[in-house]
Amino acid sequence: NIFNMDDNNDIDKIQIKIQIITKFLNELKDIEDNLQQKSTQSLIEICQYLAIDNPIILWLPNRIKCENYVDLYIHLICTRSKLQEKKFNIEKQQIKLWNENLNSHEQQDQLENHFYQYLNLQYDKQNMNEINTWKITSESNFDLKNQHYLHHIDSSVNQQGSKSEDFSENDIKYISLMTLNLKSVPCTSSIFFQQIHKYREEPSIKSIISNKAQKFTIIHPNGESKTYLWKNENFCEKLQILFNEKKYDHDLFVVVNKNEIFIDFTKNNYRSSSDPSLLEYYIIEKQYLIQIQIHFRSNISEYFTTSKCKISTIIHHFIDEKQLESLSSDRILCFFDEFGKCIDDGIINDLCKTHHKTVSIFVTEEISNANILYELALHYNEDQNQMMSLFYSTTKWQQINLWLKTLLHIIDPSVDDYMFLIREKKTILDNDQSILSTFDQTESMIIDIINRNIVTKVQFTFETNNYSIYALKSTKISSLLNNENIFKYLNLTDLSFDDCFLVVKGSNEHILTKEDLQKSIDTYSITENEPIHFQIMTLVQITKYDDEEQIKVPLLNRNITIEELLHLTEKSMDVYKYLATNDTKRILDSNEKLSNLNKTKFILIKENEMCLVLIKKSNDLQPIHVTEEENEKYQRFIVCATIADVNKENQQDILHQYLLYSNDIVPSTDIQLITFQSESLIQFISIDQNLPITVTIKNTEVNKSIQFNCRLSITIKRLYEIACQLFCLKREYYCLIMNETTLDDDDVCLEDIDENMTEVQFKIISKASIHCSIMYDNQTVILTCHKDTIIMIIVKETMEKLHISEDNINMYELIALDDDQTQIDFDLSVDDILGSFSTGLTTISFELKKKNI
Repeated sequence: NIFNMDDNNDIDKIQIKIQIITKFLNELKDIEDNLQQKSTQSLIEICQYLAIDNPIILWLPNRIKCENYVDLYIHLICTRSKLQEKKFNIEKQQIKLWNENLNSHEQQDQLENHFYQYLNLQYDKQNMNEINTWKITSESNFDLKNQHYLHHIDSSVNQQGSKSEDFSENDIKYISLMTLNLKSVPCTSSIFFQQIHKYREEPSIKSIISNKAQKFTIIHPNGESKTYLWKNENFCEKLQILFNEKKYDHDLFVVVNKNEIFIDFTKNNYRSSSDPSLLEYYIIEKQYLIQIQIHFRSNISEYFTTSKCKISTIIHHFIDEKQLESLSSDRILCFFDEFGKCIDDGIINDLCKTHHKTVSIFVTEEISNANILYELALHYNEDQNQMMSLFYSTTKWQQINLWLKTLLHIIDPSVDDYMFLIREKKTILDNDQSILSTFDQTESMIIDIINRNIVTKVQFTFETNNYSIYALKSTKISSLLNNENIFKYLNLTDLSFDDCFLVVKGSNEHILTKEDLQKSIDTYSITENEPIHFQIMTLVQITKYDDEEQIKVPLLNRNITIEELLHLTEKSMDVYKYLATNDTKRILDSNEKLSNLNKTKFILIKENEMCLVLIKKSNDLQPIHVTEEENEKYQRFIVCATIADVNKENQQDILHQYLLYSNDIVPSTDIQLITFQSESLIQFISIDQNLPITVTIKNTEVNKSIQFNCRLSITIKRLYEIACQLFCLKREYYCLIMNETTLDDDDVCLEDIDENMTEVQFKIISKASIHCSIMYDNQTVILTCHKDTIIMIIVKETMEKLHISEDNINMYELIALDDDQTQIDFDLSVDDILGSFSTGLTTISFELKKKNI
């Protein structure tokens, strides 16, 4: 396990581990498409085939398949986080000891760790144990068909924070006014919903309208009760006569039944129930009526009741009227108020708000065992008293905010508004978020209720994209950047914060420094209650191929061409003409858009550092009706690019597609294109089956080997030519040997040696008596030669290997590293200068220098 490898708390060693993991994570991202295609094959074999050289591969169990790459990716991210955390804690302790000695706050600021924003300060041993016991899941829970999944997964691994009760971890400091314990529960958790469900399933007794006269009791506004014997069919007419006799104004008085539900007898279509217990009616003032609006599906049903009407009664009335008894028994009706809170049985007055004459009830139809409710346990005051409530999953936090304000016996009247903070993640919820979007499938969640006055809105922009979040005013900017959604919604998921600059907008607009990032957000507040605006700039990093000079170009907008980016490097475009991708080394066309590349790292090269590649498809792979021109793909690469880079750029199926060179060999993926540069155009043919014989040739001079595949019919002469070409050797100075035997018969082929062979090894050794060692800067070139070899030839060969244009040969001089450091004339031969060195010397040392002009 990389985490448990002994590092003796050495920061440099820990950093090396972090870099190894980061490099491997990036490599996994790059080969994600291949891993998806080869899900059942060994991850180790695929990595090796793609020439991914990373120590982590050596530590992976053989049982890991490509389909496990997502689990591995998450595990490595967690491991890297723990290593960063460990590194930070060590640095923090060193800073503490330093400050105890010097008592200097300024020095503490200077020593502040740059990666502060990525870490948690609590060193959780339990989490370390989880890293050590990583298990491969039998079936991945992730959609492997989702393209570029790994580019998003970094942001889906949440770092766990400490649950300290003082709420002051790091720079996140706040006072929790109240707390909400939130957990998901099924619909049946509501007793009232179950009661309504039971009522709906019970067989209903249909009212029988009697034609016989019945006794009706009418209670008048003054409390007087009178009984009348009326036929049911005359009920509305008799009430109308009664209103006329008593001179009751229809605009001021209405009739309600015994259940406190308004009846409109003026429409003459009302039929009283035959139930004697319900033949009692009240004439009341109209002002006491409350409008009930029940929202179900896309319809609104309106009723009027008094404040004393039972909630269950009006809902029963609604169910009977809409004939909802016919719904399937596995469906349950759920009822919510305007705050998204589940309604309990009681009276209508319980749902009324001050001065409001309308009550809204929202009805949804759910599967009875569905977890669409959330239990909110509200803890308040010093005694931590608790209030339990159920809310619907789509309830927004703005609704809960309004609900809190109705709890006058609990809330602090000095607080005008509330915000909600997830304690574990230290993120503030947007009022427009729903409970469902907040909940992350854990068993429960703690939400702290805080004063809106300690919160500010922060707006981030990148190009045409905007994203806003709420944050505590005391939060450091560096901590704010941990929010995984910022880069996601700004379409910057392919970047990390190291690839960006942050600009504060406003009257004092400027790029934030590392020191600025440690300041609180409120530092940059201009107007009270106005959002603080930050703009993100992309940092493009360009490396010069010739001297590895680093060029950094900040951009507000990536919608520029490669040619425009070249101008921004401020290098001579007559010399440095091209930009190449950092990963595959492909030369970019000048009119390509940076915004389409999703890359921030490039290589700046000269004309002579480039090569042209042509890839054709074999006849077997060529689609029908495709022209020869369509079948050819021309690309430019840096000379140091490998076959693996070409495969990666062209998304070759590495297990079923191979690049055939010169119609007789398939070079291994680690061979560089520079070895083929004897031709102006490097041509490959894409084939679907590798050649049968694996050949390995070792150059004993430099202790390096090359590998390629070929046919049994290949001759020794051709093998020798290939070896000299791939090692960049002159044929007259070398010979090929096998098992210590020199192979000098050019016509012998591999089949003549062993017709059953599948692999073979050779060595190529020097026959020359003299070698030249030429040093230039930090590089050394070894060349073979004869005594009559002209120095000009040696210099030109050296410049070719160093990718220095021969046109500039007059700008250089050659110094013999003898006792006198003699300058050598290019017209001399090797034999002319041997006298300056010891007798019998076989290697002559030189230094190539640029002239001081």
